[in-house]
Amino acid sequence: MALNSSPRSGSSGSRSRRTAQSNRRSSGASSRRQRGSAGKPIKGKRKSVAGKTGSIAKSDASSSRSTRSRRDSAASTRASGRGSSRSSYSSSSTSGRRVGDIRAREREQRIRSHYRKFVMRIVIVVAAVLLVIFGSIFVYRSDLFHVNNVQINGVSHLTSQEITEIAAVPADSTLLRLDAAGIKQRLEDNAWVQSATIHRSLPDTIVIDVTERTPGAVVRINDKQTWVISTDSSWLSAATEDDWNNDMRIIDVSNSIAQPVSGSECTDGGIKNALAILDGISDDLKSQIQSISAESSIKTSLNLKNGITVAFGDSSNIQLKEAAINELLSQYAGKISYINVRVPASPTYRTLDATSPASSEQDDADASSQEGDSSDGQ
Repeated sequence: MALNSSPRSGSSGSRSRRTAQSNRRSSGASSRRQRGSAGKPIKGKRKSVAGKTGSIAKSDASSSRSTRSRRDSAASTRASGRGSSRSSYSSSSTSGRRVGDIRAREREQRIRSHYRKFVMRIVIVVAAVLLVIFGSIFVYRSDLFHVNNVQINGVSHLTSQEITEIAAVPADSTLLRLDAAGIKQRLEDNAWVQSATIHRSLPDTIVIDVTERTPGAVVRINDKQTWVISTDSSWLSAATEDDWNNDMRIIDVSNSIAQPVSGSECTDGGIKNALAILDGISDDLKSQIQSISAESSIKTSLNLKNGITVAFGDSSNIQLKEAAINELLSQYAGKISYINVRVPASPTYRTLDATSPASSEQDDADASSQEGDSSDGQ
């Protein structure tokens, strides 16, 4: 069975191979004929048919090309639309993200700019403060504005040299390191200085304005001591001969006065009352006074230069008492030796008329009575 089947299969295979070769030869021959017929010219109707066929083929080809181009164009349009929409969406989202990023960056830049400006301001302020502090320390400790001159104003009793010595400005003082409070205190410790003001005058001068106490009178304490007293009842200094000759004199004071101390306040009532009277009367009447007897605040008398004694009493009603004195002096000029105005509404006087003893005696009685009444009342 095996031997018989193998020759058949071999013969069938060979037949199939031969058939395939013949088919290839026939297809080759037909293709050659077609090429040969295509290369030959066609005459008559064949030409027209061929021309129509060619034109139809061309039109079909052109229409197919246009159709393909339209399809391609539409496809490209759709693709471009999809692409543009995608790109627009992408660009819009991208641009949105970029705008947000830009705003965030701008905000961050503004914050940084404000912070830098704030820090710069702090640095400038700190630097300025430090510059002022260290500059002030340098100038304060340096010898700039060294004091070379001292100008004194307002002195009459004291001299400028005495004020300079009392002020005792240190030699190494500058206008910045000047101890003005210490100088003021040293000056006002002096009895004659009521107040002192210290000024600085650039570049190297100290100006001292002094207000001196005004001498009110010279008080004869006893036969050996006389003191100058101010109008505000402060003991100033021991009186000189010039003071005694030029100033108002207060005499006949109480023996119980304490020893005066320069700069201290007088506490004696008689002396303080005499000072108050001198402060209250007019300059015209004051110019007629030789001295004031100040035994007490009640027994205070004015000793006039014309020899008349005026029992003035205390320092109340000074203007009324002065008016009574002026009236009597005018009415009895050169005729009286004594006036009592302790009660200004009822003044009394004592005349010098030796030809009227009765009148004189009556005046003496009236004066004694007025003095007694006034003394009792006061």
